[in-house]
Amino acid sequence: MKIKGWRMVLDHVARSQQTLALIQIIFGLIALAGLYWFSGASSQAGTSQSGQSSISQVSISQQRSQEQMDGAEQAHQARSHASEEASKEEKLRDLQYMVEPGDTLEAIFRKSQFPITELYEILEADEPYLALDVLRPGDRLSFRIDPSNKLYALSLVVDPSKTVSYLRGEDGRYVYDETLTPTAWITEVVRGEVSGSFFVSASNSGLSENMVMTIHQLLKNTLNFRRDLRAGDQFQVVIEREVIDGIAIGHDRLLAARINARRKEFGAYLHGDGSYYDADGSSLIPALLRYPTQKRFRISSPFNPRRLHPVTGRYAPHNGVDFAMPVGSPVISTGNGRVTRVANHRYAGKYIAIDEFGPYSARYLRLSKILVTKGQLVERGQVIALSGNTGRSTGPHLHYELHIKGKPVNPMTADIPVLQSIPAADIASFRMHVQSMQTLMLDESQIAKRFEHPASGSPQATDPAQKENL
Repeated sequence: MKIKGWRMVLDHVARSQQTLALIQIIFGLIALAGLYWFSGASSQAGTSQSGQSSISQVSISQQRSQEQMDGAEQAHQARSHASEEASKEEKLRDLQYMVEPGDTLEAIFRKSQFPITELYEILEADEPYLALDVLRPGDRLSFRIDPSNKLYALSLVVDPSKTVSYLRGEDGRYVYDETLTPTAWITEVVRGEVSGSFFVSASNSGLSENMVMTIHQLLKNTLNFRRDLRAGDQFQVVIEREVIDGIAIGHDRLLAARINARRKEFGAYLHGDGSYYDADGSSLIPALLRYPTQKRFRISSPFNPRRLHPVTGRYAPHNGVDFAMPVGSPVISTGNGRVTRVANHRYAGKYIAIDEFGPYSARYLRLSKILVTKGQLVERGQVIALSGNTGRSTGPHLHYELHIKGKPVNPMTADIPVLQSIPAADIASFRMHVQSMQTLMLDESQIAKRFEHPASGSPQATDPAQKENL
């Protein structure tokens, strides 16, 4: 009985141990399954992150590669453009030409075998400036020619300080351009003694023909140069000369002049208003006229630095005022001066240029008949031409230009001398200015004997009859 009971106990224990082992196995399997699942999830996450990182790296690499390609392409394009420009410049060749006596622009073009149609295109671009209308022996022209032997650009050295160019644009038309070299003005004094004529004596002292003629024009109403001057009479002149690196370039400006004749003094002094006065402040030249006609005519086209041209349809400066008037109407000089140009331009028509005294000059275009000659002295109000309809014009009119110090201004509004004497409020300062000029004239350290002038800037010849009268 006891033995049977123990067997039952032992059987129960054995079954319990088997159950426990089974439970342990089950828990072990569950643990292994959990570990496997966790390991798999971690591996999947790692794989996902690795894939994303790899994709990101590929994207960045591709972007950098594209940027490098773009940069290389831009650099290649820049090098190609620079190479094309350099190649273009290398292919252009220059032809230099020095103007000879009797040369005209048309003759030069024919001699150089350039089409006359190219000349007409250039003259059209030059119409507002007329820079090519005054060719002088010794002037230098430069033609730039492209590989097809077609004219690409024309340049003219006007003087050492200024070069004008006409460049062919993409549309085949030429465009005006100018290059200016910085200059300086220096004050100098010229002294001399009359021996023979005043013209010869002053020229021998270093004054240009233009300067001598200016002095004569200013003082002729108070001094008879042929009758009143005697050998030994003294003169002093204060001038400003425009220079580049100390070399005169042919542009002079009269500041003061004084002649002692028969124990009497005759003087001319430049005032701030651009006009000349004697030592007492009385004007030596008449005031400028505002209108270049005896009658008032309607203004058909005003001064406009940027006008739409009625014929060409292009924007170009209109450097003057147009007066509508019948062909043959009298045209008068607006001031005393000297005729510097008489010409017939393909587009500007027949025209006259006059240097008035001081900083003023004038142009008269579209004329039908010219009544003066180059080098002639004219008076304010003198009839110099008859109006017309010449050149490229839409109807009969006079084109009138006023220039101050070489720059075109509106003649209807410009500040021009209109007074016959200096106002009382300014007379004291003017007399101080006269005194300073006279002191300068007597300063031996300021005396200049001779000056160098370039050939291209030499003054124009004066009528021998006018020289004799000096």
